[in-house]
Amino acid sequence: MHVPEDLVIRPPSEASSLLVRVMRGCSWNRCLFCGIYDMYGVPFSTRDIADIKKDIDALYEIHGDRFRTAFLGDADPMALPADLLAEAIDYLRKKFPSIKRVTTYGRASSIWKKTPEEMGLLSRSGLDRIHTGMESGSNQVLRMQKKGTTAGQLMDAGKKVMDAGIELSYYVLLGLGGQEYWRDHVSGSVRVLNEVRPGFIRVRRLWIHPLSRLIPEIEKGAFVPQTPEGTVIELKTFIEGLDAPGSTFACDHANNYIQVYGRLNHQKKKMLDTINAFLSLGMDERQRHYENTPSLI
Repeated sequence: MHVPEDLVIRPPSEASSLLVRVMRGCSWNRCLFCGIYDMYGVPFSTRDIADIKKDIDALYEIHGDRFRTAFLGDADPMALPADLLAEAIDYLRKKFPSIKRVTTYGRASSIWKKTPEEMGLLSRSGLDRIHTGMESGSNQVLRMQKKGTTAGQLMDAGKKVMDAGIELSYYVLLGLGGQEYWRDHVSGSVRVLNEVRPGFIRVRRLWIHPLSRLIPEIEKGAFVPQTPEGTVIELKTFIEGLDAPGSTFACDHANNYIQVYGRLNHQKKKMLDTINAFLSLGMDERQRHYENTPSLI
């Protein structure tokens, strides 16, 4: 029997989804804070639609029609031609009629290059949500981290997704500006998110892998990692600046020092109260908490 290819990563929210690989690796793969596909030895390459369909057929033989959600990977399926991606989604939905939601990763720069007509095609084919690593809304931080996008592209791409009727999940990395640029990191991210108002704002803490491309920058003093306490202050300042009614805010990943979740703007105070209560604890207690927080990507 044909064996379908495995994904390297997927969002935590897609843990129960059917995983379908429509391309390999990352079309950019230069971000200093990442390098995950280098670690796993997965170079970027595209896949033929025939091979994708074979995988979908094999997944059906293995699992049957029991999934309610599906996720397309690897890192940037939005870099694929819109007609190819739409054909894959259409085939997937016909093969698995019980699937109610199809989601994918997509770089903002790849989405930005798509026309409104192409985004409409993807929406009509059954693409429901795009997970995008915004990481920061600061042009200074984006350049420093070699993200390959700009704040303007993040705004334009986000609006393009939502105008097409597709849900948008933007991810922000606390600590990405280090100790030097954290204020610009926070204020720039707030500007983008307040303009776009995505369906989901998901927050992660920057964790620097021993093989990360950031290690040489740290060794030469070009990047000074944010402190645990500074990371919590970043989160507080970030939430204080947000004005995105209707967006769901989720700082609930296991590697975050503080986990808060709520709907903006009416649950904003509740989240800030949680953070302020933590900051009111003694330093020894806060330090123990930081030391016991898992270091996960």
